[in-house]
Formats: sequence, structure tokens, C-alpha cells
Amino acid sequence: TRLAWGVLVGGALLVVVRCSVATVVEIHGDGMAPTLFSGDHVLFVRGTWGLARGDLVVYDPTPPTPEPEPTPPEELPGERATPGRRPHAPGARDRLRNTAVVDAEELGLDEEWQSVQRRSGVAAQPPSRSLRVARILALPGDTVTFGDPRGALGLAINGDPLAFKAGEPVRLTEPHPRPTAFETLGDRRYQVLASTAGRDTWPGVQVPGDSGPYEMPAEGYLVVADNRDEGACCDSRAIGWVQADQIRGEIMLRLGGAATATPVPRDTP
Repeated sequence: TRLAWGVLVGGALLVVVRCSVATVVEIHGDGMAPTLFSGDHVLFVRGTWGLARGDLVVYDPTPPTPEPEPTPPEELPGERATPGRRPHAPGARDRLRNTAVVDAEELGLDEEWQSVQRRSGVAAQPPSRSLRVARILALPGDTVTFGDPRGALGLAINGDPLAFKAGEPVRLTEPHPRPTAFETLGDRRYQVLASTAGRDTWPGVQVPGDSGPYEMPAEGYLVVADNRDEGACCDSRAIGWVQADQIRGEIMLRLGGAATATPVPRDTP
């Protein structure tokens, strides 16, 4: 009897934890290589509590649609201007090629649980079709400097340049090797696939192009993919600041996968 009750209670707790706190999801695409690869399974924890610089998060790249303003009596509905939205890359939500994507259905939120959350006010809307993965480089309220030549991506956070050191080239699935770098953000050190497109720009944040270093307070989370080329379509470089209600949770642990990055000696063609 005790064993049966133990199994029953344990199973119920597992369901509650999966639906409300943590679950295992699969990564689709190499937008977070060399940290995560397509086919990797990771432990995902819902919520935004305790997020810090350097954490990996799952977020919706599409900003919430603002409530429409009431139409004045003298205006025809067809002639009213569309309410403004935060700048973001057109169609970024649908650009799946090579970006690190998590399917919302894999988060374990079935229709019944979503309905419970909406009724309780926890979730006003169901998750979008696909979510993205990126790394937090700045938190809301941080002072971010763009165009700082001392830092990776031209970034300085609260006056400290984003430290980087060139690493050995690696080869993924493509025939040509990719340059890598090790970045240091506070006490966090991680490897990235460096950009091959030259100087990084920030159209989503509306940073002036050639005005030199430009400092501004972070209006949300600054998130950037570790694979700097493939992730550029859908991270803060394209969509700007990511708000707390766009973040679905944090990736706590890589559970494994088959793909790896193969180091390539620098003298190899």
C-alpha cells in the first residue's frame, strides 16, 4: 500500500513539476552552436526569476501586439492608422533555418493546462508556434554601450567591455571552418561562433550607425545567439530589447546530443 501511494504521489508530483516548473525540450537548429546543437535535449525551467547575465533563455521573438486605440467617431475604421510597434525584423518569427528553435508544444503545456493558467492570470496568451534561444548579455536597467571597439560585438555593459579572446576554428556541418572566440561576461566564460559578416549592427535597438560609442539604458533584456551569423535574424540585433513577458524560461542544463564542433588547426585550409 505504501509503495502504491508512493508511486501515485511521485507521479502526481512529476506531472505538476513538468507542467509548472521544468521539462525537457529539444533544440532545433544550430543557432546556439557551439554551446547547443540541433538535436540536443536540454532541461528547461519556466519563469524569469533569478535571471543573470550569461544565462540561456527561451523567448518569443515577436513582441506583444499593443491594444488597438479606440476609433474616434469622425474616423472611418478603414482609414485609421495602425498603432505603432516596437521595431523588429519582418518575418523573424518564421525564419527557422539554422536558428536555435524550441517548439512551444514541447514545453508540456497542453490545452487544459493553458486554460487553467489563463483563468488564473498566469498566462494571458498561449505560447507562439516557435520560440528562440539566446544568451542574456544585459539586464533591464543596465547601461549598455554600443560601438565600443574594446568589446566583442562592440559592447560594454555597465562600463565593462565584453571581453573576448580568439579561439581555434571549428567545423560544424558545413565544409568550411568557422572562427570562434571565448567571451567573458562577469564570472561567466563561454565559446561562440564569431561573426563573419564584419561589423555587427543593431537595427532593432536603433543605434546610430557611424556615430561612435553610443550609451543607453537597457529597456529590456539584451539577448544574443552564440552562433553570431545564423542567430542574427532573431536576437536583439534584429528585434531590439526583449521584454520579461516575452521570456518563457531558462535553459539550465544540456542533457546531451550527437552533434559536436570539430576543432580545425589554424593552418588547415
